[in-house]
Amino acid sequence: MANKQDFTIIDRNTKFAKNPQNLIKRLQQNKRDFFLRETNYLTSLIYDGKEIIFTKKDSMFPAKQLWIFNIVKKDALDFANRVEKGEAEFIMPPKYSVNRTNLQYDDSFGVITGTDINAAYWTIAYRLGVISENTYTRVIGDDTKVVRLAALAILGRDVVYNEYQNGRVLKDKKVINGSKLLKEFYKAIRYTCYMYMHEIAELLGRDFDAYRTDCIYYRDNDVNKKIVYDYLDERGFYYKQLEYETEE
Repeated sequence: MANKQDFTIIDRNTKFAKNPQNLIKRLQQNKRDFFLRETNYLTSLIYDGKEIIFTKKDSMFPAKQLWIFNIVKKDALDFANRVEKGEAEFIMPPKYSVNRTNLQYDDSFGVITGTDINAAYWTIAYRLGVISENTYTRVIGDDTKVVRLAALAILGRDVVYNEYQNGRVLKDKKVINGSKLLKEFYKAIRYTCYMYMHEIAELLGRDFDAYRTDCIYYRDNDVNKKIVYDYLDERGFYYKQLEYETEE
């Protein structure tokens, strides 16, 4: 069973390398105390108050983008500090379903189109204040999509490590507790997205077909497109219109 205790990394200096095995062996041979965590994509080592992250071959998280995890967490912690001091406002939005389908949609006429929001969670994180404008603009490209979504998703999570003392692994694992408020931030990002989809659906009325996370489907006409575009423009989103092949 994991030993769930508070643990603070005094000096979180994250570095990136390719192979952690030599360092792990050296720490064991020198009978050092350290923490080790391995996933399918990363290996994390903590010793002397520092964290070193190693990327695995063919990892979905490129080494040159791992700094995104740190900057997102730093921004979120800064925002949490302002919220706790009363210097910033944070309100949890109402909960709506991640997906919704209009079972009464009449598909006997017209065609369906869809509008997909670009970087929905990332933009909402910025609008809520969870990340700064500088972070938002630096990491908005398509090539960073996987890492930025992961950086938001892990906010506040408890992280389990194997603990080594005198170079030998202990039976009980160490849990580094996450922040409850940071967990709430990620929940608020998701709920805000679903709330927006719900509100657009209500505006479309009988012409609404379905929404899936950050993409909404509806009867294709100029009036409906204007409803969707005006709503998204007002909230500062970029988006793209989905196109479907049609048969004669």
